[in-house]
Amino acid sequence: MQYVVQPGDTLFSIAQRFGTTIEAIVRANNLTNPEVIFVGQVLTITTATTPPTPVPPTPVPPSPQPPVACPVLSRGSRGLAVTRLQNLLLSRGFNPGTIDGIFGSRTESAVRTAQTQYNLPVTGVVDVRTWMALGQNCAVVPPVPIPPVPIPPTPVPPSQEHHCPVTLRPGEQGPTVRLLQRLLKERGLFAGAIDGVYGRSTERAVRQFQQQRGLAVTGIVNRATWEALGVRCAQEPRPPVGTPIDTKVGRGLRHILYTNKRTYSRGETVRITLSKTNITNDEVTLRYSTNQIVEITVTNAAGNIVWRYSSNRSFAQGSRLIVIYPGGTQVINETWNQVNNAGSRVPPGTYTITETNLATNVSLAVQIIIR
Repeated sequence: MQYVVQPGDTLFSIAQRFGTTIEAIVRANNLTNPEVIFVGQVLTITTATTPPTPVPPTPVPPSPQPPVACPVLSRGSRGLAVTRLQNLLLSRGFNPGTIDGIFGSRTESAVRTAQTQYNLPVTGVVDVRTWMALGQNCAVVPPVPIPPVPIPPTPVPPSQEHHCPVTLRPGEQGPTVRLLQRLLKERGLFAGAIDGVYGRSTERAVRQFQQQRGLAVTGIVNRATWEALGVRCAQEPRPPVGTPIDTKVGRGLRHILYTNKRTYSRGETVRITLSKTNITNDEVTLRYSTNQIVEITVTNAAGNIVWRYSSNRSFAQGSRLIVIYPGGTQVINETWNQVNNAGSRVPPGTYTITETNLATNVSLAVQIIIR
């Protein structure tokens, strides 16, 4: 028989309801991760004996929880509010990773997926609309602590980010298709071989996924489909005309560094952009030992460093992997407010901005003028 996953379902509760086992459901649906199921996912239920009459899930009453504060959260946020957010995401079928009160890449990916499904602006930033879409009763009162879900201690795997081209169409081949097939297989939608060929079975699985998530059923993997799958997509940016630019190739990636202007007034924010685009036919994996991806320095005309990005900052420890697929781009945006590391505004003059990617060891530099 077929069963549609409801809010609050787990494989354990479904197995109990139909008198079967988690293992039987995993085998019948070719699930690779029994801890991850999604609301709306269609599961095949098989049993060795005649199952009891399925009991429809008890309707979930309106949340009885009292109003709590709904702060704006984004990547890097920490604390009880993040723990509350992670529990809400997990209860609604969006996997935020470890419930640890740290807003990392896995939590951001789950937020983006939820925002896509709930037709909200896909920003990765949790505002009041996102809180309410997840079922939180918001009010401006002190937050109510929610204890974290007990999780047995296990080795923490490296956090991973995947960056892909914006579109993928039937007939294409390569490592990006293999990633697509693996993600669909994890969701129980694709039973074929992970061969990197976008054939009919892959297209059927894509269409089924798009239908489940309320997306346009086209069979074409566009930005919305990728983000619903938890993958980031971006096109290589085009720097504004007349801005200082530096370009280098390293590790199969085209690095482009630029600022939004060449000449700035005193106190004006300097916006710094670094993009990395895979120009090979294979995926490029970058490994970082902490949450820091780049180092940025600003030097004056005398060659003295007046500002360093990492100064007075702390970075989460732990291995981090970023995988950029052929044609995929990762974009990193940072700002400098013309203040040195001592907290004083720098004087007018010419300054050199150098940005180094810590995994590729490629350094680029551009000059700006402050008047």
